[in-house]
Amino acid sequence: MTESSNNEEIAETPAPPKKRGRPPKAKPPDEIPKKPRAQKTTEPENPLPTPTVKKRGRKPAAEPIETPPEPIPETTPEPAPAPEPEKPKQSERLRSLGANLSKIPTLPVVRWGAVAALVATLACLYLFVQFRGLSSPTAMDQAQIARALAAGQGFSTNYLRPFAIRQLEQAGKTIPTDNFPDFFQSPLNPLANALPLKIVQSSWKLGPLDVVYIADRMIAGTAILFFLVSVGVWFLIARRLFDPKLATLGCTMILLTDLFWEFSLSGLPQMLMLLIFSGVCWTTLRALEKHSDRRTGPMWALTTGLLFGLLILAHGAATWIFLSWLVFAGMVFRPRGIAVLAALAGALIVVAPWLWRNQEVCGNPLGIAGYELLAPALESESGYLRSLTDAPTFNATRTLNRLTAALRIHTGQILAFLGMNLLALMFFASLLHKFQLPSTEFFRRAVLLMWFGAWLGMALCGVDGPIHSNQLHVLFLPVFIFFGLAFVLELWSRLGISTPSLRNAFLIFLILISALPLVSRLVSKPVAAIQWPPYVAPFIAILGEWFEQNEIIASDMPWAVAWYADRHSILLPKTMKDFTRISDFRLLGESISGIYLTPVTGNRRLFSEIYKGPYDDWVLLIQRPPPDPLQFALPFFTPLPIDGECILFADRDRWSRRE
Repeated sequence: MTESSNNEEIAETPAPPKKRGRPPKAKPPDEIPKKPRAQKTTEPENPLPTPTVKKRGRKPAAEPIETPPEPIPETTPEPAPAPEPEKPKQSERLRSLGANLSKIPTLPVVRWGAVAALVATLACLYLFVQFRGLSSPTAMDQAQIARALAAGQGFSTNYLRPFAIRQLEQAGKTIPTDNFPDFFQSPLNPLANALPLKIVQSSWKLGPLDVVYIADRMIAGTAILFFLVSVGVWFLIARRLFDPKLATLGCTMILLTDLFWEFSLSGLPQMLMLLIFSGVCWTTLRALEKHSDRRTGPMWALTTGLLFGLLILAHGAATWIFLSWLVFAGMVFRPRGIAVLAALAGALIVVAPWLWRNQEVCGNPLGIAGYELLAPALESESGYLRSLTDAPTFNATRTLNRLTAALRIHTGQILAFLGMNLLALMFFASLLHKFQLPSTEFFRRAVLLMWFGAWLGMALCGVDGPIHSNQLHVLFLPVFIFFGLAFVLELWSRLGISTPSLRNAFLIFLILISALPLVSRLVSKPVAAIQWPPYVAPFIAILGEWFEQNEIIASDMPWAVAWYADRHSILLPKTMKDFTRISDFRLLGESISGIYLTPVTGNRRLFSEIYKGPYDDWVLLIQRPPPDPLQFALPFFTPLPIDGECILFADRDRWSRRE
């Protein structure tokens, strides 16, 4: 070594391990080893203490040499026998089971499978257990039009109205003797039901043992399908408005709301309208999201207008909803004129062909349905439609009284119109809360404005109960549930309760409240298997055996005769004079061969509605039995079930069994 390394400490390194093979050559003694390059060495696992080496020059202080203590051999004790584990208590086992179940991931397949099972169970319970047949005049009328479409007869009807004859005479049109055209009902629902009725065409004839008509069940099943598809669209809307969890919870409440299932079984067009209206809400929401500065292209407005056209073809009262949407579009979307004109163009593209058809058939683009706005509310079947001479006229006082009465009815019964769903009612309370997303806030304003238009349409047309052909609250029920649920959950979050079990219990409580009417219906005592009074399908269908295809029957419920008996049936005229003119002059090509009276007239108030009401000319026939039927043009009569509450007058004995 050199002199410059006198003050360095040289540490002895342990000798490298011996290698197998030839030993290395010995170095000459006078050779001085070169200084090796610094290399990175890893310390051995158990390094030995490094001894000190004497240095040349000044002697450093001697350092004590540490000697490592001798290692004490480790002794592994023999394992003691494990004590017998104690059996856990039942509560501990349940807690352990719950903890293990909570760790299992809930797969989307499992969740959606549970939803599908719930939907299938409810559909089967309502369609095969709760369903007793159609019960609405509008539903039966549209059903027999759908059957005519399926048979290739076009939009023709077996339900004949004296006022329709008047309309054709006033327009100078020929009164058809076969395939009488319909220009009263909206066309879309019969068109949608034509395909399922075509599937069961071989079973159109109702047998004496068919308590529930198979065609009724097909129509109800189609409405259920429309409802379930609309729930999927509402889920997409709620997911964009709020989040997927709230959308899932809200759709669960929709599925458990009894009002939707009742409308599905009624045969009315509301479930088809619900599906179309969900599309309207989807396009409106997308238009609001498209541009944050409230500018939207004409395509979204055009698409919304097309959907509104379909909605109007499903029910004419939806026109008021469309007008309210136009007001909203004019205030929000910019440029304002473009959106409004595009929506109007889209609606006219869909509606114009039907208006033109009505103009060609009866001389009025609205048909005879437009007179419903002028006549007294809820009196069309017993009022102006029975008249062969008079038409209702506008009366400002009557219209004002109708609006005030509707305000009182809809305010007092709003919970029933919303399916007894408290969360839907909370929509109005949510108007006090401002949501963060601008699209959500503007969408709520659009919904509120459209709901006001729907209320105006219902007030003018008339609604007498939660299940009615003019009931439009049900269209807004899903979106009301979403906003009401969001508002309630917002209030819950402000309480600061972070316990998951309490939060889950609160959500279950909300679901149970929504499902309470449905559960009470399913667990209650089974109702009668028929819609009596006044409908007993097999007893009405027997008229099809007693009367020929070209013969005409007058009735106080011609919609049921036209549907179940598949015979031409005219609404009982307002006066005997009108009846004689239609029958004797054969305005429909044939004389009237029979009169079928039911509890529709028999159960009315004797003095206010029969002696002094719209049926005052028919008092002698409504009585059971008539005092002297031989002086009438139809001298033969027979009481019909149930308990003789129905009676049939005919030109001859058609019911006696012949040998």
